[in-house]
Amino acid sequence: MPTAVSSARNPLHPSVLPRLDKQYEAFYNKYMANAPMIQELPWDPAVRSSPAVPGGAPALPVSKTEDIELNGFSIRVFYPTNLPAQGQPPVFIWYHGGGMVLGGINAENPFCTRVGNSARCVVVTVDYRMAPEYKFPVGHEDAWTAFEWVYKNGKDRLGVDVSRFGIGGSSSGGNLAAFVSQKAGLEGIPIQFMVLGVPVCDNTATAETYKSWNVNRHCPGLPDAKMLWYRDQYIPNQEDLSNPIASPLFGSDEAFKSSVNKIFIALAELDLLRSEGEAYSEKLKSFGKDVDCRTYPGVPHAVQAMDGVLDMARKWIKDMCTYVAVQFGRHPADVAMEDLYPDNVEVDVPQIEGGGPWLKLKTPMVLGEAPIYRAEDSTLHYVDCLKEPAELHFLPLDPSTGEISSNAIDGQPRIIQLEESVTVQFFRENKPGYICAYFAGVAFMSEEDGKLEILKEIITQEERGIRRFNDGGVDVMGRFWLAEIDRKALSLGMGRLPADYGEPLGRLWRYDPDGSLHLMEKGLVCGNGLAWSPDSNTMYLNDSAAGLVFAYDFDIPSGNLSNKRLFIDRRDLGGEPDGMVADVEGNLYIAMWASSRVMVYSPEGKHLKDIKFTARNMACTSWGGPNYDELYIASATDKRPNRREDDDGGHLFKYHVGIKGLPKYKFKG
Repeated sequence: MPTAVSSARNPLHPSVLPRLDKQYEAFYNKYMANAPMIQELPWDPAVRSSPAVPGGAPALPVSKTEDIELNGFSIRVFYPTNLPAQGQPPVFIWYHGGGMVLGGINAENPFCTRVGNSARCVVVTVDYRMAPEYKFPVGHEDAWTAFEWVYKNGKDRLGVDVSRFGIGGSSSGGNLAAFVSQKAGLEGIPIQFMVLGVPVCDNTATAETYKSWNVNRHCPGLPDAKMLWYRDQYIPNQEDLSNPIASPLFGSDEAFKSSVNKIFIALAELDLLRSEGEAYSEKLKSFGKDVDCRTYPGVPHAVQAMDGVLDMARKWIKDMCTYVAVQFGRHPADVAMEDLYPDNVEVDVPQIEGGGPWLKLKTPMVLGEAPIYRAEDSTLHYVDCLKEPAELHFLPLDPSTGEISSNAIDGQPRIIQLEESVTVQFFRENKPGYICAYFAGVAFMSEEDGKLEILKEIITQEERGIRRFNDGGVDVMGRFWLAEIDRKALSLGMGRLPADYGEPLGRLWRYDPDGSLHLMEKGLVCGNGLAWSPDSNTMYLNDSAAGLVFAYDFDIPSGNLSNKRLFIDRRDLGGEPDGMVADVEGNLYIAMWASSRVMVYSPEGKHLKDIKFTARNMACTSWGGPNYDELYIASATDKRPNRREDDDGGHLFKYHVGIKGLPKYKFKG
């Protein structure tokens, strides 16, 4: 069991340790345990110039910001990088937290930029006046003034569509947002939705009235002594604590009936305020409101402000941003973790710069796939499978360095146009040419002219509109594996499959050297990246568009699969696992489509590191070079309308790993 830092000024309480998120524990012990709490210091308003909680991620670039002075306070307006092509954008007001004492106009700018860019909305944050200089109800009055000003002036002054209006806030800011939602409802002003993080809902709360005030009283972030100090600064008069303005849980039935109908509430398991948030959620539901209330495990109050150091905080932010985006008409899959946190998708995963293209092709590939290295003549072979017509590329390499050979004319590959689109190919053992998957089945392909000798047409002409082949592999016994794509499901994009879609149509096949064909798996959206462990007892299979990597027990003599299990889950983290290879230590190197990365995972599924490149769509990996420790990666052109102009998709990349890779076996037929 972990132990508290006993010599620290504010060590973690023993009652907290068994329940606490390990990333939070490590960060707290290193950076926060010796810091005094706000209630232990003489009051100095200068403390507001520093973040109330360390560990936040920096703000994202936006197209512009504007500060506007209102009556005694100001608001800041964030305009996102990508505004809607037509019409006015929606607007979202956010009230920062800080116990009505800390924070300010800069307090939660990082969140404001993320929600604005991902939801393509204008975000307004409010620099309401705070205690102890300004007592209750000044902060609430400022919150309403800001809301009313945006509602009345937003169309002409900010260029926003006030009929598409959301509000939200964290902690004390959540209290302000809940108050505004009730007052707006009573005054007949429509609000589309509300987002709350760890909200203060009942300022009369004690350990006698709420369970979380008892079990979480010693939790970091907001122990009971700190919460009571905040409360005393802003609401010194005890009779005001139960005022519905200060405690929205006590709002009238009419206030609840008329207030916002859609609400997202994020609660922290180890938060003092969790139980009152649950009570507020249940009361909203009792009035027929559509409430999505989620409790995030292992984290205390103020977790939202620690997205630079906690993976759970990033999930929290992504969920909030996704909710806002969906309310404003976007799809959940439009909110990608790579866009919210472009520098490092996951905390504590080292980021290594892989650099730009190793080979810039004269014409970038549409979709580069299936690189394979042949040591006998030191050549790299790969395809551009979606070019019309598709192409097979041969690139001679220097056998002593693995770099492009001087024999390559103008440093470019030799290219053969293909009669069918080939998506993956492997060498044949002791025979010329390749075995390959073309769009509809299995074929031998000539290295001389790219001609195909069809062995098995698996996908009929009638089915070509719904299925096609994609990636594959050859196992240690020389059997060829090939995986299909469900074309309709893939066209929807990662994370966009409707709940009622049914079983995806993609299948996995095994073609043996004796010519027999075996159906091995069904239900794939985009079968991809087959690889085996060093002992070949485990097979890995990616379903790219589903964001999943599966592992199977692999029986070497028979080629049968068993014990299917989820090995890697990227659905919340983003990146589509594409081409994949393993090294001699069993680590997996996975080209992550839509992520500019090759991600490295241990045999136990631990995310070890990322190698970042200058192309968004990294497609397929292969080992090569004289020591078989060079990673060659094919990429694809980014076809999105908002793609970066400097994206290097469609070229070849190389990275020196320094660990020997497992060979791609040859087909024994």
